[in-house]
Amino acid sequence: MPTEKEEVFFGAAALRFAKTLGNKLDRDYDKLPHVTGKPFVIAIADFQAPSSMIWSREGLIGYLYGEGAQVATVDGRAQAVAMPATHLLGPSAFPAGLFADDRHAELSAVIFSNACSIAKLYRVPISGGGAPKGLRYVRIGNFFDRTPGALSGIPFCLDITSDEYRGLWPHGYEPWTAEMEVFHNPFARHPVPFELLPEAAHWYEEDGVRLCSTVYETSILWSRTIIQDEDQRPPKIEDFLGGGEVEQ
Repeated sequence: MPTEKEEVFFGAAALRFAKTLGNKLDRDYDKLPHVTGKPFVIAIADFQAPSSMIWSREGLIGYLYGEGAQVATVDGRAQAVAMPATHLLGPSAFPAGLFADDRHAELSAVIFSNACSIAKLYRVPISGGGAPKGLRYVRIGNFFDRTPGALSGIPFCLDITSDEYRGLWPHGYEPWTAEMEVFHNPFARHPVPFELLPEAAHWYEEDGVRLCSTVYETSILWSRTIIQDEDQRPPKIEDFLGGGEVEQ
């Protein structure tokens, strides 16, 4: 993961998202007979490098809106401060802000998930009661902190068969739609109805303010899933906060 905020929001990951989305837009899918006059949406996931999925979400946001965020001291206290950009980093100087104006009104939204992985395929059924014997499945990561003014996520480390983990969602198990996010283009020619993906998190603009609507109280910013033999010592959150490595 890059250490500089500018690189996180506008660096290599953002450029890769930009080029991938640009290649799709160049194909004029929105002009096809079965698409014309309807919302046109592109779904994208990040597989650019090992573990890149735990930090590249910010790169997509930086590219789509031409804006990132960093922590700065304002009036004596730490606050999140906007970090705008007109171009991505690097010699290509690729323009940032796909959704910053009406240049691509044909694209209604971008769907993204930071959990589009093999781990998702076994967490859902195992959290629903299908755990095989002899193994332990632990998920570590950061919850989205909904406290106004929060500057970081809330670390967690949970056995996915535990009542605490299952209780994070109203289904009583991890749903397929958890971590699905829809980033709406405020200039879309044909906006996407929220009802089309009712359980996704929807990022949209209202009166110039970017808002988020979600049916789940729990949102996970990033995570990793660890598989252990059940006779091994269960990992604790301190193992990760202290910088220690636990084998996956």
